[in-house]
Amino acid sequence: MKKRLFLYTIIIISVGFICFFCISVYITHVNNLDNAKKTIIETTRIYSGLYNEETDVDLFVKTNGDTRITVISSDGKVLADSRPIDMNTVENHLNRPEIQAALKDKPETYIRHSDTLGIDLIYYALKVNNPDNNNYVFIRTALPVAKIDSYLFQSLPMLVFLFLIIVIFCFLLVRGVISRIIKPFNSVENKLQSLSSGEYKPEPVIRSYDEINKITQEIDDIALVLQKNFFELRDEKNKLDYILNNITDGLFAVDEKKSIILINSSALDIFNVTMDIIDKNINYMIYNKTLSEAIDACINNSKNSLFELQIKGSIFYVTVKQLSYTKLIMIILSNVTENRENAKRREEFFANASHELKTPLTAIKGFNELTLLNNKDENITKYIESITRETDRMITLIEDMLKLSEIENAKEINPVDVSLDKIAHEIRETVSYTIDEKSIAYEIIGEGTVKAEPEHVYELVKNLVENAVRYNNQNGKVTITIESGRQNICMTVSDNGIGISPEEQTRIFERFYRVEKSRSQRNGGTGLGLSIVKHICALYDWKLSLKSKFGIGTEISVIFSSNNSSNSKPE
Repeated sequence: MKKRLFLYTIIIISVGFICFFCISVYITHVNNLDNAKKTIIETTRIYSGLYNEETDVDLFVKTNGDTRITVISSDGKVLADSRPIDMNTVENHLNRPEIQAALKDKPETYIRHSDTLGIDLIYYALKVNNPDNNNYVFIRTALPVAKIDSYLFQSLPMLVFLFLIIVIFCFLLVRGVISRIIKPFNSVENKLQSLSSGEYKPEPVIRSYDEINKITQEIDDIALVLQKNFFELRDEKNKLDYILNNITDGLFAVDEKKSIILINSSALDIFNVTMDIIDKNINYMIYNKTLSEAIDACINNSKNSLFELQIKGSIFYVTVKQLSYTKLIMIILSNVTENRENAKRREEFFANASHELKTPLTAIKGFNELTLLNNKDENITKYIESITRETDRMITLIEDMLKLSEIENAKEINPVDVSLDKIAHEIRETVSYTIDEKSIAYEIIGEGTVKAEPEHVYELVKNLVENAVRYNNQNGKVTITIESGRQNICMTVSDNGIGISPEEQTRIFERFYRVEKSRSQRNGGTGLGLSIVKHICALYDWKLSLKSKFGIGTEISVIFSSNNSSNSKPE
């Protein structure tokens, strides 16, 4: 900045002095020229006043100075000239502009080149009349143009020398002034450099101009605030780095070009890479079509994604989402391998235990029925009936557990067209005893067909209807509404029974959860019906929703999506 400012200042001053010098020379030249013209005019008038018909023209034109005197006859012939010239070779001067002007009594000065002398001269002529006769002559005076600026040219070296002295003086003065101005800014630069390094220390203010002092003081104040914020941000960054690097989930972020800009230690371990991966494309770390498409959808359409991804034998639950108010995409990988293995082991134990329990329970039920047939003691009959009732409940529970396990482990499904209204009519016959016992009105509105395995649709509708009947009041009503649209079919099972309290609505789809446990046990409920419904909907990607008010009734809807013709469950 200092060099540039100094250079610009010197150039401006130099150009200004040069312009001033040239204009001064020009003005001096013009003034000298005007003075010369006045001198020639005055000289011509004097010579014209001295001329008469008895004047010896040869003596009349003699002069020792630079002024040229010429006497010209009325016909343009040169009679005498103060310069030694050959009169016989001189051209006629009648057509000369100064002669023509004098002839018209409008004399003027003219600057032109003299062919006789070969130099530029200023000319002025007057017509002198002879009073004794009508004859007249022209008295012309001339002065060399070069003589006009002779004094100027003589003083020009001195002027140039003074000009150089002034330029040098200005050079030294400007350098001192600029150094004085720049010195506080150098201090500011040092302060900013120390601030950027995080080691800012206030320094005494270098006194300069008031405006600059004010600026440097404000910079000091801002620098102290920035330094404080810098330390706070550094501490927050250290905390954030510590938290990120101690999170067990893998986490990394990419920008719009899919370049990795942030990654924690867990993600480095998952992909077996180092911190050199920063600023590189994600394909250097992992190339996976599903992950790449999810990131593209998030970048282009701000669409968040949740899916599973298998990396090096481990299963990860992947979350892809866009960070608020930024264009950064965050990817979180949660290792669910152990959870899946534990769930699989639980499912296997669940299924095996159910199979093992069903056989002895069936035998107990059979022996109990034989005992009932052979029993003749009325006091024992009520115990036998209680055993039969509890055995049936246990068998029902085990069957539901087996159904739930079968749905969870389903890998292949073979959908066919299933009529929802037909299934609803069949289930009416299944629960007819309870419906008739409670005098419940059972109504089916609409019809529709979906693609699924018939057993799955049957179980779904049966469990919804059984819950609507089981938790209904005497003389209640159960309505099955089937609505067919262009994109999907919606089935709603509603009742006007006991309803569900708001705090329990989020848990009724959990296994073994029952709203009224005593009533469920009394009516044969296992607590698995709605859990089976939930898993069937998840298997086909159907949407399940609940609306209920305690003491008024419940409404459960299932939306059968149009893409349920797929014949395989996604892994």
